[in-house]
Amino acid sequence: MQQKYAQVAAEPRTTFGKKVRFLRRAGTLPANVYGHGIDTRSIQLNTREIEHLLTHTPRNALLSLNLSGSPATVLVKHVMRKPTTGELYHIDFYEVSMTERLRMAVPLVLTGEAPAVRLANATILHAMDSVEVECLPGNLPTQILVDIEKLASVDDAIYVRDLTIPSQVTIVTPEDELVVKALAPTVEAEVTQEEGAEEAAAAPAAAEEEEPAEAESQTEEA
Repeated sequence: MQQKYAQVAAEPRTTFGKKVRFLRRAGTLPANVYGHGIDTRSIQLNTREIEHLLTHTPRNALLSLNLSGSPATVLVKHVMRKPTTGELYHIDFYEVSMTERLRMAVPLVLTGEAPAVRLANATILHAMDSVEVECLPGNLPTQILVDIEKLASVDDAIYVRDLTIPSQVTIVTPEDELVVKALAPTVEAEVTQEEGAEEAAAAPAAAEEEEPAEAESQTEEA
């Protein structure tokens, strides 16, 4: 049975350069589609629709791009936003071949509760957010779950080799890389004590400088 992917409606784009700003003002987003063995195509999308899709669809999920009635299976490769406002500015899509393996970063999602936290007040170190995998596009997972129930004691750890993945997927990230670990609580306690000592030592100096600091603040506001 053929898989169904989120639909993206697009049209060919004939506006380029500085004139693209008029597209954005009209609620239309400029974009490109490229891929292995195909020419880059300039397209345009409804900005509100694609913004909604980006919010509710995993970044590495396959999408069905409908370009003037001709569907293509794509991945979002690059999203550009205006730095000052976060406004969506441009998107690059990568058209995949369903018969060619690809490499992608897949996010890691922690699940469960580590007994080491409950029993030993351990701190959980999340050392890795994603792993790189290789597979056919149709087998690409949107996420990989990491069950931290396995962290029963302090110093227990989960490495890349311990991850559970589908048989059709190969992890490219080295297997000895650390994913998550239960750390002893003394590390955090020592930091807290040091911070408390620093605050106590700084208190008299802060009191002496209270009035000059306020005056300086007023000068800056003026």
